[in-house]
Amino acid sequence: MSTPTESRWQDIFLHLKKHDFDVYTPGVKVGDCVSPYIVVSHNGATRYTGISTMIDTYSVMAYVPKQNYSQLEVMVERVKAVMKKLEPMILPYGFQTPSYYDDDFKAHMISVEYKNYKKML
Repeated sequence: MSTPTESRWQDIFLHLKKHDFDVYTPGVKVGDCVSPYIVVSHNGATRYTGISTMIDTYSVMAYVPKQNYSQLEVMVERVKAVMKKLEPMILPYGFQTPSYYDDDFKAHMISVEYKNYKKML
């Protein structure tokens, strides 16, 4: 595992890049999907019940071109294996979306959710 940055989102982004994924921030990738890529987003935070801890949540969205649907599950499993190396700092949230076809990008997408616990300030 790499040395953590001051941002868990940045840790995820840089970790996936280091493992040869084509990674983007939300809203940056435009046009039709012509090769597989990842978008990492921070989904906000909620208070962990009863203690002074917050849970930040993140989405790691895997995209493959319209004609390459068969690559989607393989890519998602590779993402999960790489993300496992960030444990226990970043943990699986236990939620993965069904595949979704995004006509705006001509791409199939699956989002895998992750979480990080942090002390409330």
